[in-house]
Amino acid sequence: MGGNETQDLPVINLSDKNMKPGTELWNSTRNSVREAMEHHGWFVAEYNSFPAELHKSVLEASKELLDLPPEVKVKNENHKAGHGYITMSSDDQPVHEGLGIDQANDIQQCRRFSSLMWPDHHNNDRFCETVNAYAKMQAELEQLVIRMLFESYNLERYTEKHIRGSRYLLRLLKYRRLPNGEPNRKFISHTDKSFISILHQNHITGLMLKSEKEDVWYPFIPSPTKFAVIAGDAIMAWSNDRIKSCYHKVEMESVEMRYSFGFFSFQENMISTPEEMVDKDHPLAYKPFHHDGLLAFYETVEVHLKAHRTMTKAYCGITASSSESVSPPPPPPQPSSSSSGDSREKTASRSSDAISQKITNT
Repeated sequence: MGGNETQDLPVINLSDKNMKPGTELWNSTRNSVREAMEHHGWFVAEYNSFPAELHKSVLEASKELLDLPPEVKVKNENHKAGHGYITMSSDDQPVHEGLGIDQANDIQQCRRFSSLMWPDHHNNDRFCETVNAYAKMQAELEQLVIRMLFESYNLERYTEKHIRGSRYLLRLLKYRRLPNGEPNRKFISHTDKSFISILHQNHITGLMLKSEKEDVWYPFIPSPTKFAVIAGDAIMAWSNDRIKSCYHKVEMESVEMRYSFGFFSFQENMISTPEEMVDKDHPLAYKPFHHDGLLAFYETVEVHLKAHRTMTKAYCGITASSSESVSPPPPPPQPSSSSSGDSREKTASRSSDAISQKITNT
């Protein structure tokens, strides 16, 4: 596998105002989305509906947040994998940091996060409003992609339930070169454990996306109105392997800081493969599973397995010996309120493993 910078990225315009459900434009775009997801595992959405001012504002908000002292940022704790503060260092110097705002499309969750980061300014309204507006815009884009994909498989009757059961995580991320000034290529390729991930960033290049069918790495060319829409492990299971989760990575060549945003969708409902996705050419490959259960399972596997989609197959895949049974894996254990006192220690102890794998932090 090697980089290939000569081929064109699969770019799909999702912002044409004439693109209404049922129109020829909608249908052709819908089919393009499905073809790209099945062929590559991702595509680039051209989304001109995204205001340029919001792009500028959310970058400023991200810099403000990531410039906070480490002792403040470690307060961003979450028992779910990849949801809280994590950092990666080289020679005791940070080369990557990320913080997560769960349910950032809910203004109250943004305020709760803000009060944790800026306790002396209990209502950081500017930060909250910017991040919330950005998350809502991302949710609209994700839901548009979901509607098109479900409809392309004639599964639109499942769409509304899926959207109602979606939970969104926004991660604000920072990357830099190694302390000695050399390019940083230590971020290994990985798949996300989300249903859909949407990656967006500033002007600094570095994101690489692997095409599933071509076995080629594409460099993402950033733009304020371009979003990398990538398949996570959960949609791979839902689609019965028609869509494979996308391997991606970051290679930091620039001396400038790279700021990026990861928007990840997860399901509160049980994820199960629709019966329409199963036929003689596509035998059922996955048991129904809880999305949070997959995240909990992630914490239990060996480090070298965490980056790969085989982890999800190990969690809920159906093997020849288990094809008779499709009982779902058990739901994830709920965090105990009595464990809150040592949660920071647990977060810190697992952060080095989580970062070394770079699972959901592009």
